[in-house]
Amino acid sequence: MSAPLLWIFFPGFLAILLFVFRKLEKATAFIGAMVAFALAVLAWKMPLSDLISFGPWSFQFTSSMSVLGRQLVLADNTRSILGLIYLMTAFWFGGAFKARAGSLFVPLGLGIVTLLTAALAVKPFLYAALFIQIAAFMSVPLLSSPGQQVGRGILRFLTFQTVGTPFILLTGWLITGAEAVPGDNTSFLRTIIPLGFGFSFLLAVFPFHTWVSMLAEEAHPYAAAFILFLLPGIVSIFGLGFFESYAWMRNSPIIFTVLRLTGVIMVVTGGGMAAFQTHLGRMLGYAVTVDIGLSLISIGIHRGINIGATGFSPSISIFFALFLSRGLALGVWALALSTIQDRSKGMSFREVQGIGRMLPLAAVAVILAHFSMAGYPLLAGFPPRLALFGELGQISPLSIFWVLAGSFGLLAGGLRSLAVLVMGEKNDPWRINENRALILLLGLGVAALFLAGLYPLV
Repeated sequence: MSAPLLWIFFPGFLAILLFVFRKLEKATAFIGAMVAFALAVLAWKMPLSDLISFGPWSFQFTSSMSVLGRQLVLADNTRSILGLIYLMTAFWFGGAFKARAGSLFVPLGLGIVTLLTAALAVKPFLYAALFIQIAAFMSVPLLSSPGQQVGRGILRFLTFQTVGTPFILLTGWLITGAEAVPGDNTSFLRTIIPLGFGFSFLLAVFPFHTWVSMLAEEAHPYAAAFILFLLPGIVSIFGLGFFESYAWMRNSPIIFTVLRLTGVIMVVTGGGMAAFQTHLGRMLGYAVTVDIGLSLISIGIHRGINIGATGFSPSISIFFALFLSRGLALGVWALALSTIQDRSKGMSFREVQGIGRMLPLAAVAVILAHFSMAGYPLLAGFPPRLALFGELGQISPLSIFWVLAGSFGLLAGGLRSLAVLVMGEKNDPWRINENRALILLLGLGVAALFLAGLYPLV
């Protein structure tokens, strides 16, 4: 048996099966969450190179599989990444039914995860851009319900994803020449410029980030947050593969300087916009912009990047810690926002004013998730940011000032959201209207934020 068969083809087939039975939303959400969790456990516990025995049967996984002349490779050193991806998928599927994300969320969500996993596994890497493009197309019915008019944010998201794909394909054609003559500055620039544009479009890097807040405003909060978490995260991991594959990239200080500078700009821009935002959905979008910027900074800390080794370098450990904390915070935030949206006419400050008195637990979850993404102490987002500041301070102390400024802007947006949610007359009663299942899910999500803050990965 091959690893791609278990972690790519099996969940892909299951996604098709769940699509057929999509009307059974509760059952599909439960099956999707359980299967994703099982795949995460298998990725962490099942070595791909050892002989595995079950009673009289024994078999061994192979790391590669040939499909139509192309190789899908999931080596033993990628098991931790696979485990993290499917664990977060299970986390999101677990709250899909109560978030009322729609009957298509789990089938299409599992299909998108499968495609993005295939993008990490396919060799040569050119075909990864095509898998990412197909995943972007599959996101459209997830973000826009059938019969509903497609919003500008969704159209811009799809446009930018489509424009970024040819740049990645062009890079694959040019990269061979740059590798053959590593000292040629002309070949270097000819390769790195289209690569930079490709990832800028795919990752919503400044100034191509405008669709993030628009998407968070227009689409269902849970579906939008899922795409905003998964797609940039997997594309970033795909980008890290370039540094592992090509030594001339790892040894170029210019690339890491540009990554750090771009990340700082995104943190300042997202935090500054969040400080003056008056829409809860757009606030989530700007928080994602800040977090993508922090991920770029973590990659830009040039400390011996190597994602194929047994132990990650400090900067890459920070990157994956940011990925985990972002997934936890966005999941809790999106579930709480979905609950608030069901009880209000909209998500603007005027429309949600005082709703925290009707849905206090949802309001608490929104604020704590927001504070986590702003790096508030004791929450999941604080330890990776603290580690990032320690590494960044050895390279560019001035950058810490600007990152802190952006983080304080995001925190200010959270304080404004808190004031609006609890605003009301003194005689307005406080009452819990969330049902037991929702209380349990929000409680577990908030507990996970605190546990990840108290027992960090970095």
